[in-house]
Amino acid sequence: MVRDYAKQQRYTFMGGVKVHLEKADDLDTGLYRVRSRTLASSESQSPAAQQAPARGGAPQQRPGGYGQPAGAPPMPSAPPGARPGARTGGAGVGPQPQAQTRRWIEINGTRHQISRPTLVLGRSTDADVRIDDPGVSRRHCEIRVGTPPTVQDLGSTNGIVVDGQHTTRATLRDGSRIVVGSTTIVYRQAEG
Repeated sequence: MVRDYAKQQRYTFMGGVKVHLEKADDLDTGLYRVRSRTLASSESQSPAAQQAPARGGAPQQRPGGYGQPAGAPPMPSAPPGARPGARTGGAGVGPQPQAQTRRWIEINGTRHQISRPTLVLGRSTDADVRIDDPGVSRRHCEIRVGTPPTVQDLGSTNGIVVDGQHTTRATLRDGSRIVVGSTTIVYRQAEG
């Protein structure tokens, strides 16, 4: 049942799946909300992360992961002394002119330019980009242009999955895949 639902939602499991059910005699028959959580395997955590578990149910983060979920590929680091987001040239080369970065998203083959600091995605007609999908909330998530660019869940019912990781916030890179409901959004950026 879990794998069928995951396949429908285009979720990707990075390891085994365990489902733990408990019987509660004090509950009547009816509909209930299911709470789920993702746990990183002990193999993918550093010793420091294993000794200091996350508090309050927050996603665990690796040192230097810049807010990435545990198990996400590491972000490339800048050379020592470089400013974040600064361009680097060869030895002896002076400052280079800043190239304009173009950003857009692709949904079902349609390109939507990101021309503002934030872009709200959702089912509502008030969203900057409307996604006609019953699994998408009215104001589902928001892409924030910055250094680095990020996507933030806006308290949606079904959450977001970024590059195969269920999360509430993630750093985006060119080619990042954001899944909302059953819709896949590809984040793109290019210099020039």
